[in-house]
Amino acid sequence: MTFPRAFVLLLSLVISLFIANFAHAHAHPVTQTPAADSAYSIGNAPSEVSITYDEALEPAFSKLAVTDAQGKAITINKAEVDTTTHKTLRVALSKLVAGIYLVKWVAVADDGHRTQGSYKFTVK
Repeated sequence: MTFPRAFVLLLSLVISLFIANFAHAHAHPVTQTPAADSAYSIGNAPSEVSITYDEALEPAFSKLAVTDAQGKAITINKAEVDTTTHKTLRVALSKLVAGIYLVKWVAVADDGHRTQGSYKFTVK
């Protein structure tokens, strides 16, 4: 095998792996409402948490939980994936009091890849 032919084969392999990696992308947050580390007054506290991802989600396996500083769940119902875009996960919240709240999410993309994360926001 000559050098140019080996180089072409190696380059083809690298490009194939690069393209395959994009075909199996993971869902990552694009926007979060409320935003990470944001602060709200009691009168302006959010009534829901909404996270939009860069990939379509699998509704059966994607989750969103919100807890107060004592670890008590403050969500009203189970989180739901938007039925139009399949990219937004949202959950309604009970009435918030002053405190720090923890948002934990699990996003499973249509291709089955799972990502997870968490962030906090404050109500004063």
